[in-house]
Amino acid sequence: MRLKKDVVIVGAGISGVHAAIAAGRAGLDVLLVEREGSVGGISTLGLCNPFMRFWLDSGSLVGGIFEEILKDLARRGGLLANSFDSEIMKIIYFEKLKSAGVSLVIHSIPIEVERCGRLIKSVKFFSSQGSAFEVEARYFVDATGDATLSYMAGAETFQGDESGSNQAMTLMFTVSGIDYARVREDIKSNGENFFAWVKPDFEIMSVAGYFEEIERARKAGYDKLHNYFFFIELPGSGRASVNTTHSFDKSAVDPFELSEAVTDCMAQTDQLITFAREYVRGFEKSGIEKIATLMGVRESRRVRGLYVFSGEDVKAHRKFPDGVVRATYGIDVHNRSTQRVSEEERKAIPVYNDYYEIPLRSLISADLDNLAIIGRCFSSDFSGQSAARVMPTVAGMGQAIGRVLYQAISRGESLSEIAIDGR
Repeated sequence: MRLKKDVVIVGAGISGVHAAIAAGRAGLDVLLVEREGSVGGISTLGLCNPFMRFWLDSGSLVGGIFEEILKDLARRGGLLANSFDSEIMKIIYFEKLKSAGVSLVIHSIPIEVERCGRLIKSVKFFSSQGSAFEVEARYFVDATGDATLSYMAGAETFQGDESGSNQAMTLMFTVSGIDYARVREDIKSNGENFFAWVKPDFEIMSVAGYFEEIERARKAGYDKLHNYFFFIELPGSGRASVNTTHSFDKSAVDPFELSEAVTDCMAQTDQLITFAREYVRGFEKSGIEKIATLMGVRESRRVRGLYVFSGEDVKAHRKFPDGVVRATYGIDVHNRSTQRVSEEERKAIPVYNDYYEIPLRSLISADLDNLAIIGRCFSSDFSGQSAARVMPTVAGMGQAIGRVLYQAISRGESLSEIAIDGR
């Protein structure tokens, strides 16, 4: 089977979904291809929660489709401050893709790229049912997270920090049966046992700490615990998403290392829930609700674009003539050294008083004129990516590139021309 489309988006995670909806609403003929059995990526299959900071005191930094989805979640009882219900999120994504006229194919991966000079001509996909199909398009979008399409097309990619080491991976899981009254009492009476930003009067309980309990548990033989226990309250009664497991020094684009990381984190999950029941006040009657089917990969391959967004851009709150996404979340690296919690880090309280921008040039391949790159594989250095990889920011990338693709096709302009013009 051979198809022809205006735009092919590979990867239906949060960035790919937003790009598809934006492009579809603009009237483009869009095909969205996803390897998993559902859309949403880390926001649904990965159980990632919450939406990390995407607002200043003056208001939200990410509007448009993302804001619509927040309102839809709230209307259906699936939003609690900035945490959300991943199952309700799936339903909303599917509804919006359908209403935008997006063609969706799941359970399919790219297996071959036809390239002519600086253009991708077509991509061949293979489905888990054993059939293949090929798609021609004017523009392609790599929203795979691992830069799979870019890598297969021969675009330059890079990975890891200066030494080549990747960020840790995390397998999320959700818990039910939590007594939050007891959790709040514990924080009130033992505040030094938590990070300083943890408060008992939060609208949504986001809790990280339990340093004393972890030390006691380790002495009792618990050998798979992280240096702190971190969970976020979810919509519903007594529910939480646990963001604590870590698998270090493994590459998410090596299938053997990725499989080993999942195995490591599964064992940690088992020990964590036992630890929580025995040591964490309010978790005595808790149990695992579900474990993510998609590994939480913070960083793997990144694509070289027309501009490489950097950690210095984050620190300077840099704005750009072609800025298309605004964000405020700071540099957040998870590796062995950064996860050793110092006294200074325990007392630190993040400050969010300004924003930085992601330039359109960081969403355009330097090697292929009709390839856009969004999500955590966008053009960035290691520390810049660690800040901009979070869900609201990559949602902003998606909806921005969807609009830009419409402009490129309707006006006959290249992506680089639009970026250079700063429009």
